[in-house]
Amino acid sequence: MINKFRTKPHIILCFEALFRFLKKTVRNSNLLLEEYASYLAGYRGEKATDYTLSIYPHKNSWIYQDLRLNNGPFHFQIDTLIVTAKLIIILEIKNLRGELEYDSRTQQLIQKYGNVKKRHKSPILQAEAQKMNLIKWLNDRGFPPIPIETIAVISNPSSILVNVQDDPSIFNKLINLENLPPILNDLFDKYNVNRFDKKTITELNNYLLNAHNPLDTDLIKQFNVTENNLIKGIPCSKCEHYPMVRQNKTWFCQKCHHVDSKAHERVILDYFLLFNTTITNKECRELLQLKSSKTAYRLLRAMNLESTGNNSARKYHAPPLHEFPQNSSIPNDINSQNYNIEIR
Repeated sequence: MINKFRTKPHIILCFEALFRFLKKTVRNSNLLLEEYASYLAGYRGEKATDYTLSIYPHKNSWIYQDLRLNNGPFHFQIDTLIVTAKLIIILEIKNLRGELEYDSRTQQLIQKYGNVKKRHKSPILQAEAQKMNLIKWLNDRGFPPIPIETIAVISNPSSILVNVQDDPSIFNKLINLENLPPILNDLFDKYNVNRFDKKTITELNNYLLNAHNPLDTDLIKQFNVTENNLIKGIPCSKCEHYPMVRQNKTWFCQKCHHVDSKAHERVILDYFLLFNTTITNKECRELLQLKSSKTAYRLLRAMNLESTGNNSARKYHAPPLHEFPQNSSIPNDINSQNYNIEIR
């Protein structure tokens, strides 16, 4: 059973919003594109793992995808957490291509692809660090001890794993994705003592769902984006001309004549991702290049956003992250990039 589904991460939504907001002359920055490609590759690798788990379901297991928890002032993130009454399993997922050499003496992962050779942090050690964090997190909340296993999963189907020392201790710790189902079966067979009863699992489920704290990010600050870099008004989703104008209760592109009655919704949601989690009527008018406060009021109200305050002080609040569109379009020149993708 999947108790928490994976949605597109906040940082990817922010990158895509930024691409829609940036002028064409500045959005093709290599630094911007490479970082976006890295996060996107990671997300795709995680989704591939989600699919594998969905077609090899394990009875009486609860799956949490993309979980970020706090230990005091610090946070730790688990790509996939599998909870059963007998044990807990942590999956650390990497989307890496090429030949991957793992040296158990130095605990380094070396990636070779073409003429490129790159060192990566040990995904085995990363998973073990998450295990230690999770043990503390469970202890702090009074849960009884339970075995916790970790698996580092390479999700790219074209990758080749090389165990430099033929170290048997890592054969089931660093694996290709297709080996995940049989290894999970072995773990479920290995542990046969119930550590959690039904009440404890229900309590843990509530704790995990309520404690999840998605990573926030500020790309405007990170990439030093200035007002001169940004589009004013609503860009046309067909030809990218801006601003679209409001005519007869819809948005009209003066260049290609495309009409879109809900073009403002995408821009307002992008504003929430990039600038602020609230918006006022005045800010909405500036954002959409509108003169009428009544029109701005109707558009905001029609989006069914929660609001606080009254009259000119009323603020409309961003929806929960999982309600943001998962398949919003991005500019064609970004969408068609042939990324040299590799996960961090």
